[in-house]
Amino acid sequence: MIDGRIVAGAADLGSGFCLTDRIVATAAHVVRHRGPQELEFVTAAGVRLAVEAVHADPAIDVATLRVAESLAIVPALTHAVLRAEWRVTARPRDHDAQLTGTVTATDHLVVNQGGHEMTVLQLHVAQALRDYRGYSGSAVTVDGAVVGVLVEQVPERVAAGDGRRAAANVLYAVPVAQVVRRFRLGVAVGRADRGDQVLPVHQLLDTAYFDLDQLKTAILEAVAAAGGRFLVFGVDAGEQAVVENLCAWLRQYVGETARQHWLDLSAELHSVDTAVRAVTRYTGVLEARNVICPVAVRGAPAADVAELVRRVREAYGRPKRWCMLFLLGVPAGGFPDGVTALPRPRFARRDVERWAAHVTVSKRWPRPLAAAWTTHIVGRVGEELDVRYTYEELADCIDRVRHQPDELRGYLEDLEA
Repeated sequence: MIDGRIVAGAADLGSGFCLTDRIVATAAHVVRHRGPQELEFVTAAGVRLAVEAVHADPAIDVATLRVAESLAIVPALTHAVLRAEWRVTARPRDHDAQLTGTVTATDHLVVNQGGHEMTVLQLHVAQALRDYRGYSGSAVTVDGAVVGVLVEQVPERVAAGDGRRAAANVLYAVPVAQVVRRFRLGVAVGRADRGDQVLPVHQLLDTAYFDLDQLKTAILEAVAAAGGRFLVFGVDAGEQAVVENLCAWLRQYVGETARQHWLDLSAELHSVDTAVRAVTRYTGVLEARNVICPVAVRGAPAADVAELVRRVREAYGRPKRWCMLFLLGVPAGGFPDGVTALPRPRFARRDVERWAAHVTVSKRWPRPLAAAWTTHIVGRVGEELDVRYTYEELADCIDRVRHQPDELRGYLEDLEA
């Protein structure tokens, strides 16, 4: 997970954390009435991200910020259970304490400082700091999964000698499921008390969240503006890894998604009739989940591609779930009308640098290791950062982070030395 600070110019307003790859959660009183142009999200790795939109709900004292670029590490989300041991990894300053404690209530009804009645998690804090300002907006985690957004400290019932009421060792947090529901984020929240598993992509990190920002932005805009649930995208790329990662990434926005078999019009492997029959046989699948159909069309006649899109659109009409065609490569004559053309996928060294910085900080490794890691990846893939080979190298790195973290850290320390 990526923690960070919400800032306005030189002012540090409070904590925040990535809830999805583009959405940062914080407390509403942290941002107050500020607009997106006034705010930035600064990750623990020092990366500054512009804020494109702010949505606040004072009734639960939570705000979400849409940031301009993808964040590489997306957390698992789950429900809190009574007596669970929780942790807050964010800190207002580097020398401040990390908060830990126990969940003492999961459905406590309170009236917040804004006068709104709300249901919160009640948290007993082990660190008796007597003042928890600056921690507002932090992610409350249990076993690494986010259970809530920290919003309020509870004052002692008896004032101190100077008339000020210090904070008791009790904090309130808004359950993450309530945040997901209130802001209609559409991401999966597991239930720890039932042993539910969250979606496989919601792990420590996944190549699905690496860059492709321009493509992802265009897809989300098309989804938001769609009059129905049938969409066609065209992308000038032949790498299967691009579509595989977009499919995995899309699950957090549209729900469970099935990627169907690849079709190929570009080399006459499939006629239009064959492709139409193949794509339109997923009616039953669409009853249960969203469907993505990748079709290679590089060099295929534009008329054939237009006919494929028209016939599939007519066959499905207005499906209840999302049906998306991804056309890979540019047909002779360009993409036909009705196709949303996506930017060509490209990676830059800066993308790798940010990815390595975020993962290094999340592992609590020394920050200089990120530079050594970047040099290692670029050296293995090449300065041009071919999309396919970059994904393969990142997948290998992720595997080592999960299964051989000590060996990887030692290797990077040797490189850095």
